[in-house]
Amino acid sequence: MPTFRLFGIPVTIHPSFLVIAALLGLSGGQPVVYLVAWVIVVFLSILIHELGHALTARSYGAEVEIELNAIGGLTSWAVPGEELSPGRRALVAAAGSGVGVIFGALVWLFDRFTGPYTEVAGFVVRNLIVVNVLWGLLNWLPIRPLDGGHLFSSLLQKLIPSRAEAVGNVVFFLTAAGALVAGVMTRRIFLAVLAGWLLLGELTRGRQTRTTAPIPPMTFDRPEEPADGEEDEQEAATPSTVDADPEPEPGPRPEPEPEH
Repeated sequence: MPTFRLFGIPVTIHPSFLVIAALLGLSGGQPVVYLVAWVIVVFLSILIHELGHALTARSYGAEVEIELNAIGGLTSWAVPGEELSPGRRALVAAAGSGVGVIFGALVWLFDRFTGPYTEVAGFVVRNLIVVNVLWGLLNWLPIRPLDGGHLFSSLLQKLIPSRAEAVGNVVFFLTAAGALVAGVMTRRIFLAVLAGWLLLGELTRGRQTRTTAPIPPMTFDRPEEPADGEEDEQEAATPSTVDADPEPEPGPRPEPEPEH
């Protein structure tokens, strides 16, 4: 898998990322150059989004990695020896879409002052704006595992830490179900499949696997003291072997004395 470094951050590209991006850009009757342009737009937009997460997390001392895969992008980060506060985790989650929206706005300003652009250039400019701004705003919806889900979880941990997980599970289930209904109603197959996958994840989340029952601890009770009269009966029923002479151990037989 292709791997490179950007601002000192390792970036890995899975082949599935390019395949899904191409499938999303397929359109009958368009030249291949538009498909290539679409893949480049998706690559740049998602990479900028993940850089927002990675650079913000690294500013807090985290070790970061970026991975572009079939479901988009994933930024892995961890702060050695400590855990970030809910507020900082919320900033890391919000930074991705925030940087994307700002980038889309800058492209729009560039188009307003230097455009209009047509054909392939116009296609690239339009989609850079739509992908970064529209996808960025949608990514703030409270759906797990989108950025909005992480933002909402951090907010719940800040306000109601004891009930954050229970409330989050209910909200994330309802939002995933709503996205599935919206995808089906608007006949957007990719949205419906993605929302169905998210909903399935919410249904199976927290389900404990069956395990074997633990072996109960063994206890040893002291024997009961025999009642009066029972002790004599037990002694009579038990054969005594205390006074029995042990048999001599086998050995060489003594030689007989000679007769005189």
